[in-house]
Amino acid sequence: MSPLLWGALGAVLIAAELVIPGIFLIWFGGAALLTGLVTALWHDWGLVNEAGFFTIAAGAAVAVAIVHARRRNASAGSDAARINDRAGQLVGRAVTLSDPIVNGRGRVFVGDTLWSVEGPDRPAGTAMLVAGHRGMVLVLRDATEGR
Repeated sequence: MSPLLWGALGAVLIAAELVIPGIFLIWFGGAALLTGLVTALWHDWGLVNEAGFFTIAAGAAVAVAIVHARRRNASAGSDAARINDRAGQLVGRAVTLSDPIVNGRGRVFVGDTLWSVEGPDRPAGTAMLVAGHRGMVLVLRDATEGR
């Protein structure tokens, strides 16, 4: 095939990616452009060799895309898992008791939300740290602990 045909095929595949998003057509388009470049360098390469090169280039491009997507999703997975875990997002945050903790239970405002808390008995206004949570109940510890 002519290098221009490979280039046109690559351009059509890349344009199709814009219309039909799916992340694979762009890699096939890139492989077609690369095949066109190689065909331009070695003129009488033969259609079988060109098709074989295109197949290998497309397979390699898709494999690289899959590995890259998995790495990106794995690194974003820890943040994605916590996006709807409102109590989990507060772990490590410093808070000030709104109500005293009596018999291990109290309440604290975080932003505009009043949370139920568990922790050691302390008077209102005490600085505490969110150490964890049990469901929607925050578990607090003294802010001076662990320093």
